[in-house]
Amino acid sequence: MAIQSPYSAPVDIEKFLYKLVIQLLIFSQGSHKLLEPHLVTIGARLRSGANLHDLLQELQAVSKTLLQISKQAKEEPGSDSSAAAQHDYVFQRLEELLGEAEVPRRFQQQTTLLRQRVHARQTGQAYKRVIDSAIELLLNIKDYGASEKKDLDLFLADLTDQLGEIEQQAETASKANKLSMDNRNDLSERISRQVGDLKDSAQSAQGLAELKTHTSEHLDRLLEQLLEHKQMEDLRQLEAQQEIEIMTQKLQALETETETLRTKLKIEHDKAMCDSLTGLPNRLAYNNRVEMETNRWKRYKESLALVIWDIDHFKQINDNYGHKAGDKTLALVGQLLSSNCRETDFVARYGGEEFVMLMPNTPEDQALEVADSIRSIVQHSGFHSNGEEINLTLSCGVSEFKEGDQHEDVFVRADQALYRSKQQGRNRCTLFTDDLG
Repeated sequence: MAIQSPYSAPVDIEKFLYKLVIQLLIFSQGSHKLLEPHLVTIGARLRSGANLHDLLQELQAVSKTLLQISKQAKEEPGSDSSAAAQHDYVFQRLEELLGEAEVPRRFQQQTTLLRQRVHARQTGQAYKRVIDSAIELLLNIKDYGASEKKDLDLFLADLTDQLGEIEQQAETASKANKLSMDNRNDLSERISRQVGDLKDSAQSAQGLAELKTHTSEHLDRLLEQLLEHKQMEDLRQLEAQQEIEIMTQKLQALETETETLRTKLKIEHDKAMCDSLTGLPNRLAYNNRVEMETNRWKRYKESLALVIWDIDHFKQINDNYGHKAGDKTLALVGQLLSSNCRETDFVARYGGEEFVMLMPNTPEDQALEVADSIRSIVQHSGFHSNGEEINLTLSCGVSEFKEGDQHEDVFVRADQALYRSKQQGRNRCTLFTDDLG
């Protein structure tokens, strides 16, 4: 029996690459007439269900077209500002995509370096190399996913073979057991015949001497048959024991390999659900949790609040102090949110500098109090980078699940409240009210 792969990492990577391609398609539409034919073709192929391999040639054509556009812009008089604007636009989109995307752990360092190069806003040949590096990263991630799937397929194929061997060993043992039972039945019949013959001989014997002779002959034959049966059974038992030992060893090996696979799958699952920078659950984990909490809220009708957090002036921290300071900011905020929320609350990094918090059994006014307390703690938890003090503040929006709500409704309301916090000067928490809608 063949075993189907339960490993989801290649599927997640495939989804991630599709997301990048689709977002690239959306962001680039209308940006340049030379790009339009390629974008239209990619869009049509995506709608028809094309896989990434089918799109590779067209994506390479997009890369060449971008280089061509860059070259033309340099050659055209007065086009420097237009080319710079296009470069900035591409860099901005790349930075957003790299910041939001779920990248496998082994590509985190490569992604971080690429983000730093994107942040540097390079031009000329350096600009081309950044674009090429972005494409190379996508291809590496795709190859990694394919390699992981291949390794898993090989493992499962080996597992299937071993199960087949064990099944064959069990069948052999079963046949040996049946043969042993058949031999015992055969021996029983032969003994019965010998006893019957002995009785007949006893009745027909003319004297004691003749009776003794017949009895001795029958007993000798019985003894011979018993010895023959014992030898056959001893041999069969030895063979069966060897088969059982082989089967036991294979089962032990199979159990070890299965446990290894189970551990590997758990590690990969945990990685897939965890943001590598902050250590918090990521958006995928949040989506799973919010579905569970929403179902519980609908069933038990207990309060459920949602808080959306956003780091104030995060782009300025990146611009003024570098990406290391930006990463440290994200990690510190994640730690502060996680360590200062209640045990029943759920905190995740939603993407970029945005975090979300689910607060079960919590009315909106109580959720606002808790959120404002955390905001105050973060306000007094700055850090130093290269001798310069970096002050941290957060803004947040709070909304409670109401009768008839879907998660998207509550998220939009909390996001509107967050926007009001930003409008009113940041470093504050705002509860959604009807006048914000």
